[in-house]
Amino acid sequence: MVTTHELSRRRGALALALLLPLVFYLVRIDTHWTALRLLSIGLGWAAATLALFTSVASRSIDLRLAASGASPTALVLGRHTAVLGLGWIITALYSGLVLLTIGDKLTHPAAVPLMLLLTVTVAAPLGSVAAALVPRDLEGALLLLAVMAIQLLVDPTAAWTRVLPLWSTRELSSYIVDSLGTQADDYLWRGLLHGLGFAVGLVVLTWLLGIRRLRVIRLPEPQ
Repeated sequence: MVTTHELSRRRGALALALLLPLVFYLVRIDTHWTALRLLSIGLGWAAATLALFTSVASRSIDLRLAASGASPTALVLGRHTAVLGLGWIITALYSGLVLLTIGDKLTHPAAVPLMLLLTVTVAAPLGSVAAALVPRDLEGALLLLAVMAIQLLVDPTAAWTRVLPLWSTRELSSYIVDSLGTQADDYLWRGLLHGLGFAVGLVVLTWLLGIRRLRVIRLPEPQ
């Protein structure tokens, strides 16, 4: 509830972050593969940015709550769950938009919600990690923008691009759009395993960084 209240206070930034994926999608809706990939990357950037804003805004509050006895694990995972829940609701809306506009032109339209949900699940902890690495939200937003731009501009067939957090969107969007024949299941499972692996890894890293930041140092009793 605290996280939701914090996000509601930044309505302008929230609206811009949520409209960005829509703009990306509508600009290239004539090219299904590109539109779907742009929508996924834009949605990932929006989820990561919301997590970043929340993490930066809650630093001082979390320190006071931890000092008063709140569990750092509960604070970190509670905020992550709130951002993730909001991201999944937005994902459901965008999934409906895709299925209504180009759903009949896709090879596997039922996988669209799966791809977008996985993208948000990876991006939300990515934003929290960015918040732990930079002092303010502006620098964090630029850092996330750089990551997403690299993700979008590089040749996705290059082997090294598998280290990028949203490489799974390339595999899943290929599965959704293209007729891959007997290789279709390979694209699906590679995308799912890559996305789930990054999501689990980033959540664990977010948790460890949060535990370290919110640890309470007990001073010895005065002699």
